[in-house]
Amino acid sequence: MKKILIATDGSGAAHAAIDAGLELAAEGDSEVVFVHVTSVLDFRSAATGSQAPERVPRMDTDAVLVEALEQARKCSVPAKAELLIGHAPKQIIRLAREIEADLIVVGSRGLGRVQSAILGSTSREVLTKADRPVMIVSSTGDRELVGT
Repeated sequence: MKKILIATDGSGAAHAAIDAGLELAAEGDSEVVFVHVTSVLDFRSAATGSQAPERVPRMDTDAVLVEALEQARKCSVPAKAELLIGHAPKQIIRLAREIEADLIVVGSRGLGRVQSAILGSTSREVLTKADRPVMIVSSTGDRELVGT
């Protein structure tokens, strides 16, 4: 593998995905690209209810990506990061295609069936729509690699 895309949102499952992805990258001498996708809803003005972002997110101030890049540095794994706005599964899959990632690594929070059906599941949507292998890592570190 040359390139591994690791999706992160700062959750416990995302931390486990980072650990698993960096371990694979170190073993395979691969490059890592971290992606944090945030919703445009996170940037709406609370006072006006405006649809437009009140500020543009910046990668250098995104704590999730800063932490991920620091972890990669500690593991001596070459890494880059992308901060995107939009629907997380779509953005993850689009970026994986764009950078020609060999593998997508995502965390799974392990929501129950009802909660997952109501809230949706980023990992499930990435798994079912991606055109490349996906590794799903639970918050406990359990891993499931599914090829497409």
